[in-house]
Formats: sequence, structure tokens, C-alpha cells
Amino acid sequence: MPNDPKPTPSEDEIRTRSYLLWEREGCQDGKSHEYWLRAKAELEAELEANWTAASMEGETTAFVLPVLPIATPPVKTVSGKLRDEDAELKAAS
Repeated sequence: MPNDPKPTPSEDEIRTRSYLLWEREGCQDGKSHEYWLRAKAELEAELEANWTAASMEGETTAFVLPVLPIATPPVKTVSGKLRDEDAELKAAS
């Protein structure tokens, strides 16, 4: 992943974020360029943080099952009810 190009926000993402900034700050007119630049900078920072975290070299996560010591090996048992039913079936045949 280190060779992957850094992601950049799409125009739609920037447009949506700048609109949300504009709304949050009271719908002020005449600052559309400022909102656009702020939205782009915020999105780029978020994508950069995610990209950096995802592309850290040498970092791996491994899932390892625990090895539990078994003092006595498992034994297959049959419940008493099944044993009685089996005996009845054999007797009936």
C-alpha cells in the first residue's frame, strides 16, 4: 500500500462539505471561495490521516488461536436417553 497514490477528495465531497460549513456559520454570502478552500483542506487532512494509518510499513495484525493444554483427551459419550432408545430399538428388531 505504500506505493498507492494518496487519495484526493472529489468535487462532490468538497461541495457538500463547503455547503455544510456555510450552513453551520449562518449562510454568510460572499465567502464561497473561503468555504471551498476550507472544505478541501479538511477533507484532504482526513484522507491523509486515514491513508497514513492504512499504509504504515511493517505493521501487521495477526490472529493467533490460543493453545490450551489438555490434561485428558476428550472422550465421546452418549447420553443415557439415547442409549436407552438404542437398546429398545435393538430389542424390538
